[in-house]
Amino acid sequence: MSMTNDFDLSMQLKPYLESMINNLPNAPKLVMQALSKKDYNKEDLSLESRVRRGELNYALCWIEALGFVRFNTSGRQKLYSLTPLGKTVYEEFHDLFHNLNE
Repeated sequence: MSMTNDFDLSMQLKPYLESMINNLPNAPKLVMQALSKKDYNKEDLSLESRVRRGELNYALCWIEALGFVRFNTSGRQKLYSLTPLGKTVYEEFHDLFHNLNE
């Protein structure tokens, strides 16, 4: 039995991602900007992104849930980086990540 798939993911994903990025609060956008330059531990990520340490976990939850950011554990330290999807999305929607809400 052959199945045909009428759903074209490539046609649906871009508008979805654009909508998700537009709805992000400022803190996750600032974290994405910082991580687009290099990988950071939490302390340095907080300083580089200008997101208070208390808000950082909240900001990371948004973009980790979307699959844009991951962390690797090295001893007691977590090193945060963009995933391959995160890198592609950041390049594609660069302007949206720099469009901060008032």
